[in-house]
Amino acid sequence: MGRLSLTGGENKRKRLKVPKGIRPTRAIVKRSIFDTLRGAVEGSDVLEIFAGSGAVGFEALSRGAHSCVFIEKSRDGLLAIIENVKSMGLSDRVRVIRGDYGRKLNDLIKEGYRFDLIFADPPYDFNAHTDVFSRVSQLLKPGGIYIVEVRSKTILPDKADGLVKVKEVSFGQTKIVYYSLLSGDL
Repeated sequence: MGRLSLTGGENKRKRLKVPKGIRPTRAIVKRSIFDTLRGAVEGSDVLEIFAGSGAVGFEALSRGAHSCVFIEKSRDGLLAIIENVKSMGLSDRVRVIRGDYGRKLNDLIKEGYRFDLIFADPPYDFNAHTDVFSRVSQLLKPGGIYIVEVRSKTILPDKADGLVKVKEVSFGQTKIVYYSLLSGDL
């Protein structure tokens, strides 16, 4: 099991456990995401899909997010997230869900959850983005932002299920794409 440091906020430099086989979001990419989001993180309700070690969600919590729900399918990822929640003392601000993203997103929709920020870092060979867009659009609050990390060659639509692409940034083999329920600049 490896380690990864948070890049900002109250837990800056705090080290997270990362299980083998999980591709965590690189520090330069996380910094760029949170520089782009600026004040949108403070007090926000966050969802991280395909959470892996939960690095992006923990970064959001460190930078003032109100709460975070993590969805992760792998047992190793889930155990790392739970251990990171305990080591950071965040159990009152976090919900950890193990399972398939589709069913778990449907459960959150039925439960009435709504989020200000939704992060997704699916495997690079993932090809069901349309399926995720339809659910994310039901889970975002008005003005909410959906941030998805994909392989830089991946082409995502400019509009999907009420979401509008507002920004795209590449970092070598990685691309971060931002969507909002309302068009506009970030």
